[in-house]
Amino acid sequence: MNTKLASLLAQVDAALAAFVAEMKAQGAWDETLLLSASEFGRTLTSNGLGTDHAWGGNHFAMGGSVRGGQILGTFPDDLRENAALNIGRGRLIPTTSWEAVWHAVAGWLDVDAASMTKVLPNLANFAPEQLFSRAQLFTSR
Repeated sequence: MNTKLASLLAQVDAALAAFVAEMKAQGAWDETLLLSASEFGRTLTSNGLGTDHAWGGNHFAMGGSVRGGQILGTFPDDLRENAALNIGRGRLIPTTSWEAVWHAVAGWLDVDAASMTKVLPNLANFAPEQLFSRAQLFTSR
């Protein structure tokens, strides 16, 4: 699995590098945001053939205005089977909502405060400190 994964990640890296080069060539890099997304995470434990679907996962953002070199969100401090965020078989409960990420993205796209709940209808379920700000994720735009 490690050999195959390394090969596949090299393909992803090459594709992302080509995308960045093209956006820069078009003069569009500072106005570009690429955000990874998935409908599922992966378990920490193997099912014998690999890992199963789960909830928690890691994602990345890239673009000319992205404030890079940082990790946002909270990484669990305990990954053991009986840890508070582990509900069994290595399935972790996420500590950061997609609303946190999309709140910052919507701000970068100049969605005004009055329209934010239309863009993010679940926003009321989160306290302001649970959301990322435009300034946390982006340098400019």
